[in-house]
Amino acid sequence: MAMVAVLDVGGTSIKTGVVDVDQGSRGAGAVTIGPSIPTRATETADIVLGQLATAIDIVVAQASAAPIGLAIAFPGPFDVAGGRALIRGLHKFESIYGLELRPLLAARINHPDLPIGFVRDSEAAGVGEAVFGAGRDGGRVLTVALGTGLAACLTDDGVVIETVGALEIEKLAQRSTPDGRADDVLSARGLADRLEVATADLRTVIDEDRVAPIVRDHGRRLGEFLAPVADELTVDLVVVGGGLVAAFDRFGGALRDALGPIPCVPAELGAAGPLLGAARLAFPPN
Repeated sequence: MAMVAVLDVGGTSIKTGVVDVDQGSRGAGAVTIGPSIPTRATETADIVLGQLATAIDIVVAQASAAPIGLAIAFPGPFDVAGGRALIRGLHKFESIYGLELRPLLAARINHPDLPIGFVRDSEAAGVGEAVFGAGRDGGRVLTVALGTGLAACLTDDGVVIETVGALEIEKLAQRSTPDGRADDVLSARGLADRLEVATADLRTVIDEDRVAPIVRDHGRRLGEFLAPVADELTVDLVVVGGGLVAAFDRFGGALRDALGPIPCVPAELGAAGPLLGAARLAFPPN
């Protein structure tokens, strides 16, 4: 087995972990989930880069053997080959727009020669669930992650499909809904805005009976958005992940009703899913 250090970078926090990967098979070994640190995604480039570098040093230190590389799952739009964040107008990471992150991070970390592979966070989550989790039975799986934003990944038997016709799957979150852009209104942040709480405080109120109608309605809106998308993409299964999946029992029924005949299930792997997917995408089996 070989070890891959992984960062799952979100708008609120950077999650860390180490994945044992079998370079010769479809499988993966144990996932060790490490600590999370704040991303501070709305602050200056120096602060954002400093948080990323700190997280890298943390995750490399927690590995029991020298990692073969570092996989970083980053929100899109993102230039994977160039290692450049291309996010604008999404309330995060604008200070590092267009910067080549590999050399900037190498200059700040304790292991500057560590190979770095970037992947899109949506695809890391999608591949993790499609290969190892809720979508492992195969077929065309649309994985939707509900966090600070809305991220989507389409896979076919575990292989990422980036475009269908004119639709770039990564840009699905930019589509309009009757209530606003999907990324803004259907994410966990969108629900937090409706409940008039900070996204970080959503978990403290989401189980209260007084907010139940709004939470159910959030599921309905999400299902009505996804129903034509699932038809357009010829989807066999919808998997819902991200931070909001912890409350799936409170909005999942309304989501399924609005989605119609397409099966919809919560993600199974939790924080381990994106870590597994990122490791597999950045350092694929031989």
